[in-house]
Amino acid sequence: MDESHAPARSVGTLGLTFVAVGGVVGSGVLFAPLFAAQQAGPAAILAWPIAGLMLVTVALVFAEVSAMLPVVGGLGLLPTFSHGQGVGVATGWVAWVGYVTAAPIETQAMLEYVSNDASFGWLFVASTSSNGQSALSLPGIAAAAVVLALFTALNAFGVAIFTRVNTTLTWIKLLIPIVIAVALLTRFSTEPIRETGFAPEGMTGVLAAITTGGVVFAFLGFRHALDLAGEARRPQRTIPVALVGGILICAVLFTVLQLGFIGAVAPDDLDRGWAGLGQGGANGPLAALLTGLGMAALAKLVVADAVLGPFGAGLVSTASTGRLAVAVAHTGLFPRTMTALSRHGVPMRAMVLNLAVGMALLLAFRDGWSELLSFNSGAIVLSMCMGPITVVALRRQVPERRRPFRVPALPVLARVAFIVVGLIIYWTGWDTMIKLTIPIAAGAVVLGCRIARDPTLGRSLSLPSVLWLGPYYVGLLALTFAGRFGGGREWLPNGVDMVAVAVFSLAFFEWGVRSALPAAQAAAAVAGVPEVRADPGPAVAPRQS
Repeated sequence: MDESHAPARSVGTLGLTFVAVGGVVGSGVLFAPLFAAQQAGPAAILAWPIAGLMLVTVALVFAEVSAMLPVVGGLGLLPTFSHGQGVGVATGWVAWVGYVTAAPIETQAMLEYVSNDASFGWLFVASTSSNGQSALSLPGIAAAAVVLALFTALNAFGVAIFTRVNTTLTWIKLLIPIVIAVALLTRFSTEPIRETGFAPEGMTGVLAAITTGGVVFAFLGFRHALDLAGEARRPQRTIPVALVGGILICAVLFTVLQLGFIGAVAPDDLDRGWAGLGQGGANGPLAALLTGLGMAALAKLVVADAVLGPFGAGLVSTASTGRLAVAVAHTGLFPRTMTALSRHGVPMRAMVLNLAVGMALLLAFRDGWSELLSFNSGAIVLSMCMGPITVVALRRQVPERRRPFRVPALPVLARVAFIVVGLIIYWTGWDTMIKLTIPIAAGAVVLGCRIARDPTLGRSLSLPSVLWLGPYYVGLLALTFAGRFGGGREWLPNGVDMVAVAVFSLAFFEWGVRSALPAAQAAAAVAGVPEVRADPGPAVAPRQS
């Protein structure tokens, strides 16, 4: 392997779009319609397009900067161009903490669905833990390890083969929910809506579906397209279409599926209202609905999708986490050898590291793995905070740099996107944010060890550009502590809390932009990435000074 070997641009528009779609459409598609309906009733159909539009603002700002600088592991590496290595270390580490948990989570989700068949009951044993979850048995751990290794093996043959496998899986993952939605719509009835009214909880219920109902978090899988941006053909077109198109495709899919679910619920099941609607058994609410409607064959399709969904999402996560580990190595936190690519253009050393960490997580969380979900969602959203700031800072630092995709009204859109990120972090709740403090502290220890071995790393961190991140994180902790979500004290009334998050976000947006590197330093960093032309050549991963 050769560190100078750059990744080939072999991912087309459909392939990268399906990376985004494949990251969104996982096992959650089976339960998301129920969870959203429990919060908002029939008005849950509004939650999906609203959340989709919120995330589109975030995707657009990332689309401009990643199309201009299509680098491997963009979520962790892009902030280094505007704010230096210190900010890159912080965001890259936090993102990696979230990413590295994704494949183990999807693996256990897949095995849990498989274990609903009695012949696979050996995968789990009864748990003695306080949360009552089933624990992986020793053979189950071995099976999970095989699945994780398979994710890595399928990625090892290069991004072209990976995208072909993922595109095939994503077609299946899209077609099954579409078939299910159409089947449910053929039995659509307005009786459930007449029973409770369209919006029994008003707009508060819709917002609850977006937040605690998990709607907004379902869309976060679009980020995987950003991580593979450095391997995209014609990035000036492919990246914006993949990021925005992936979100819009999933918004339409989930809205139609939600509509079919609402219209197929039996009015007799609403005696305790939408909030009291049952889970539908081990195979989930969609399978239960279809079985009740006499569509047993389609119910089996749901079970098949329950296995394919997590498998495809785990495959995509493995690819993204490998690229992100490369970005973290470029910032200096991981050893430089992690940036090496194989002859297939794949970061095998980084993926082997991630595989080892994933297997360790399987052992550590074998009977309490749901705690990994806190790190996964909270860390990933937190790492997105730099996108809106980076794109505005680069407009000021390198105005002459060619931008193949240029976002209109960027000053307004970037501020809206930063508020959206702040709101999503607030919605993750106090319990998640305080737990996230542990790996953040661990990252500081790792960085300290790296600086002790290489003092030049400490001098290259551009600390004045980093200082605002500490107060930003502490402020978010305070808001979640005083807020209404995930263990907060509920000191902030409904509505007031969102205004408080918006004002807080706008203040720190200005501080973040003003903390950017001097223009000359940013221009020197940007110059390390060749400009994207109509027919771009191979990408060159920049080396951080």
